[in-house]
Amino acid sequence: MQPDNHDTILRIYDAVADDSLWPDVLHRLATQLNAYGCIVFEWHTSLGEKQLVAPLASANYDLSAIETYIAKCFEHEKRDQDIFEAHSLAQDQIDLIEDDVLAPDIADLKQLSNVQTLQKLGILHRAAGLLNKDNTAVSRFSLQLAGNRGRLTPEERAHLTTVLPHIAKALDLGRPAKQLALEHQSMLAAMDRLTIGVCILDAKGRVVVENNEFERQQDAYPVFFKTNTGELRLRRPEDQRHFSALMENVFNHGKFGARPRKEAISTSETSFLCVEISPLNNMLDITAKTFGGFIVYSTDTSLPIHCNALPMQRAYGLTDAEMTLVDLIARGLTNGQISERRDRSLSTINTQVKSILAKTHCSTRTQFVRLMMSFGANFLTR
Repeated sequence: MQPDNHDTILRIYDAVADDSLWPDVLHRLATQLNAYGCIVFEWHTSLGEKQLVAPLASANYDLSAIETYIAKCFEHEKRDQDIFEAHSLAQDQIDLIEDDVLAPDIADLKQLSNVQTLQKLGILHRAAGLLNKDNTAVSRFSLQLAGNRGRLTPEERAHLTTVLPHIAKALDLGRPAKQLALEHQSMLAAMDRLTIGVCILDAKGRVVVENNEFERQQDAYPVFFKTNTGELRLRRPEDQRHFSALMENVFNHGKFGARPRKEAISTSETSFLCVEISPLNNMLDITAKTFGGFIVYSTDTSLPIHCNALPMQRAYGLTDAEMTLVDLIARGLTNGQISERRDRSLSTINTQVKSILAKTHCSTRTQFVRLMMSFGANFLTR
């Protein structure tokens, strides 16, 4: 029986606003694939040391047991992570890499120290890949398969090909809710604590609730407007067409795979807004029934953002001179203001900014700021 991709994807996007849903979402996916479980790994750096952590895993896993495994098998797991990453980066789309890249044959695979540890837990085969190829430290998806079955079947791989781009987007958009969850606050209860604009729409695109920042952006920029019936619309026709397409069909999301930030709507350079939308099928803070609406995030990229730019410098080979511009862009300065600040001609600054955009595969300055945010932005006010 083929899994219901539509329902699965809607459940995935519900986790954008509620980080606590991820264990059940990942467990549902593992069950559909007849898999042992799913884990989302991240690399953290503390005092110069790289640490592998597992912030998310399917509901059948004990996170403390995963921590014990990482501590015991760190060097071998690091080797495997590096191999999976190298193969995953060879192509732009999301495609899980099978564990046959870890050893020449099954006999050699079973001799690996960490695989022997996994076998004692009932796990043999694994498949892994990067869900965010902008920032390879995050969203490192791993699927574990029980020892009594083989590797993924073509049908299972086809299901993953459909679902994983949506998990990539949901993980990327879920960072603000995750930061709120760390303080035990729900999205709806603490919307005004977010530095980005948030607007909840019902199934017909009508505004249900919006935070203070979203209201401020409407006053500051001619980007959004509400119809007489309360529907939220974008003023530029091309922006509205993109916006409508994302509301009409859940399968129109996730088109940019491992680079989900490219799906964002970058409004004109006079507005500096980066608009993103995802389905919101269920949200208990609003109703116990199926909601069937949407959540809209809008980031004013002219405002200062606080992010860790050093990993981005390493990822894209930015020069130290270019990094000085990155810092000024992060403070919300326009190219003209940067020209005055650095006492350089505007044409020189424009050329340098174009070089940064080319290196980071961004088409606009606004899109570049969105990329910076994926390397760790603080979405909360005091």
